[in-house]
Amino acid sequence: MSSNEDRLAAQIKAIVEAGEIDNSIGERPLTLDELKELAISMGNTEEQWQAMLANAKEKLKLADDHLKARNFKEAISEGEQAIAINPYMPNCNAILAKAYMMLWTENYDPETRKKAEYHARKELLVDPHDQQAVMVLSTLNKKSEVLERDNSSRKKIFIAAGIGILAILLLLFFLINRNSVQKEIANNQAENTELTNLKNQLIVAEEEVNAKWDLVIVAIDQRNRMIPDLFAAVKSSPTELVTLDSTIKALQQEISTSDNESRIALESTLDAKIKTAKDLVKQYAEFSAVEKLLVQIEGSENRIAFEKKSYNDAVKNYNILVKQNSDKFPDYQIKQYFNER
Repeated sequence: MSSNEDRLAAQIKAIVEAGEIDNSIGERPLTLDELKELAISMGNTEEQWQAMLANAKEKLKLADDHLKARNFKEAISEGEQAIAINPYMPNCNAILAKAYMMLWTENYDPETRKKAEYHARKELLVDPHDQQAVMVLSTLNKKSEVLERDNSSRKKIFIAAGIGILAILLLLFFLINRNSVQKEIANNQAENTELTNLKNQLIVAEEEVNAKWDLVIVAIDQRNRMIPDLFAAVKSSPTELVTLDSTIKALQQEISTSDNESRIALESTLDAKIKTAKDLVKQYAEFSAVEKLLVQIEGSENRIAFEKKSYNDAVKNYNILVKQNSDKFPDYQIKQYFNER
């Protein structure tokens, strides 16, 4: 970047940090329009602002091109420059998240993984539907768990291999009939191979459930962020609406600290309360004032239904494997379906 762009980028960083601690702004990031207004108030011209935004777009395109060409370090360099100029550019954090993730799969540096997760979560704050950011988080979680299991499995394999070799030597020493020894070894190997294959199937099925769970939660959170606007659309304060608003907020608070199985039951209760809230808002608010919001909530709920079905399908596949192999792998437990009674 030029010295002028460096100065503007430094000013933007100071503005963003000021916004994050300014209570008058509230618990939200600055919009691009607000950022522009603050930048101009600090002495920048409209031409400088537009030139800076154009330069940021060029660098983001270069970052995307490098990512597609698998030049991950170059993609990160261009992406970091782009986001330094314009921290709110759509898709910039998603591109950086994927570039860091791909680089991590080559070097497995913990710091690289942290940066990939950081940028993915930053993107989801702006766009909860960003599939690339969701994919990065899901891949990071799955890959990390597989690596941990691999390390543990290697130790177990070395121990098992040592015990197996010793057992074979003893058998060869004490048994006269070589054919019977070879047959027994072959049977053991076949059994071990079968168990390994079954274990791998369970691992894959469980990881699929975890990935689908993440997508369900993203869809639910997107819907829930619109509920306060629904209550705000009613100009009066009917007692039943006030009580329902408090009940929904309490449920959301309880959900935020619950485990997965407890959350499934609580989400069903929350769905029923939100349905009641929509009916009451239709009764007390002007329909024209809430029509668009109700359509948006309906769209989010359709998305939730789709992701829940996808999750339930993954759970069904996993639960079948668990039940079929409970005697061999007792540590694996069946998982609960969404909306299960």
